[in-house]
Amino acid sequence: MALDEPNNDDTIVEKETLTFCINTELLTSVKSIKIDTNYMGFDITPEIPLQVESGGGCGSGGCGSGGCS
Repeated sequence: MALDEPNNDDTIVEKETLTFCINTELLTSVKSIKIDTNYMGFDITPEIPLQVESGGGCGSGGCGSGGCS
């Protein structure tokens, strides 16, 4: 989660005094997202988790062979 300005590719959701923007394609992939607070900040849980491709990307162990942006 980050502070950002909405753009044309985003879906805007207003909840109480907060406004959330999420990429519409991402939201379609995960169906819905639940955001809760915890002692560290936020827990963000998608209804359908994203599939992680093996062999690259970033994870808890750092960057894989695919590198990080």
